[in-house]
Amino acid sequence: MSAAAGKSPPSPSPTARSPQRLHYRVRSSMWYVTTAWVFGAAWMYTTGVGAAPTRYGRLLGMSDFQFGLLAALLSASAALQLPASYFVERYGFRKSVLLVAGIIHRALWLAIALVPWLLPRAWWWPGLVLLMTASASFSNIATPGVLSWFADLVPERVRGRYFSRRAQIGQFVGLAITLIVGEVLDLATPLGDDVVRRTISLLFAAAALSGIADFATLTRVPDTKHRPDSTLSLRALLLKPWRDRNFRWFVGFSATLNFSLIYVGQYIWLYVFDVVGMTNRQANFLLMIVPILIGLVSYPVWGKIVDRWGCKATLIVAGVLISHGAAAWVFVTRETWWVGYSAAIVAMAAWPGVDLASFSLLLRMGGSDDGRRQGSAYIAANSLVVAAAGLLSGLFGGSMAKLFAGWQGSLLGWPMTYHGLLFVISGGLRLLSLAWLLGLKEPQEGSTLTAVRYIVGTLYSNMQHAIYMPVRRLIRFGRWAYTLSRWRLLRPVLRLFR
Repeated sequence: MSAAAGKSPPSPSPTARSPQRLHYRVRSSMWYVTTAWVFGAAWMYTTGVGAAPTRYGRLLGMSDFQFGLLAALLSASAALQLPASYFVERYGFRKSVLLVAGIIHRALWLAIALVPWLLPRAWWWPGLVLLMTASASFSNIATPGVLSWFADLVPERVRGRYFSRRAQIGQFVGLAITLIVGEVLDLATPLGDDVVRRTISLLFAAAALSGIADFATLTRVPDTKHRPDSTLSLRALLLKPWRDRNFRWFVGFSATLNFSLIYVGQYIWLYVFDVVGMTNRQANFLLMIVPILIGLVSYPVWGKIVDRWGCKATLIVAGVLISHGAAAWVFVTRETWWVGYSAAIVAMAAWPGVDLASFSLLLRMGGSDDGRRQGSAYIAANSLVVAAAGLLSGLFGGSMAKLFAGWQGSLLGWPMTYHGLLFVISGGLRLLSLAWLLGLKEPQEGSTLTAVRYIVGTLYSNMQHAIYMPVRRLIRFGRWAYTLSRWRLLRPVLRLFR
């Protein structure tokens, strides 16, 4: 994980990566993983993000503090990754464990959908919190096996491009699901809360079936590289990741960044509904559809950047560009929204860089390449620290919401509630997380400054291309249409006057 001793190697180039074609079995397995994600994305965009989960919690009687409590419990369930990793690394059965746990995780959303149908009203929100925590627990049991499996399956030289394309396909599905869910909720809203509650429960039931199909598709993917160690002790598993200096720097970055992100995911939806007064359609458009459309363009760009220049330089550039993303929402109000939202779009375009670089770096640590073993320990340890940060983040957000519930302030003349205060704090923490990247080393690390300059130039040229290409196409189409109308379509008319 550390750089080679002596003089630093030159900056990576496009030809530094081997152009060797992937083996047929590898390509086939990667195709199944991508196909499975089509079903997984349909589940995620229905149950994990968007207006439906927040509206469902509200309709089942959850308060602002209870939303924060739920976020904390979901994060705390990640502690189960450690015993799951120990079992897999000592006894094997990686594929069996992740498939069984994953299917139970998704199937529990059928029970979540049945809460308002089967439980008395007093147990609605406690039942929701309990079942969502149970579902997240099984998800975390599956996570170390899933990620270490993907690390063994996808060669490092194509990870950035592959996972960017996989994410892009998932976002196409997410775009369709978001439009459908938003439209269905808007049609149900005038009919009353009971109809909306039942509608969301039916959506969750359909999503649960799609989520089960996600893991069922993975049964076709072989698991060949994993080598369990029957002599492994829990203490050795716990200590191995922390002896890696690179891992310590990375986990510090992940913990700080996730502390700044976890509570924002809950309260940004509450902000647009309760403070800005948006409808389901408006909120889904600004918080879901636009980020998906931007991601469809930016994910492939960031994927190429990760493969060419590595994770560290990508994280530095993208991390700076997302730092203001939450604070920008302070300037989104009932009267005007374009000022703050324009700034937030920049962070949306940069987020795929953080996502892909962090994921690629974690997979590199968790893989079985070069004879490495117990790679899932890195994934579990990282998840445990991130979970602790998420737990503190959820409690922090819930406590701030309760303490400053009626608070009114201003920022640069713009009105601000406790939501805005949380967003500004998030921005400061995102900038602080970048300090951890200074100690990060990569196997073929070149000049970080050169890489940053290249990345900035690439992003600028791609933005120019994205802006000017549609204009050029319209101009060409206009010229073609004019020529066609002037000559080809007028010839029969001109012949009449001969």
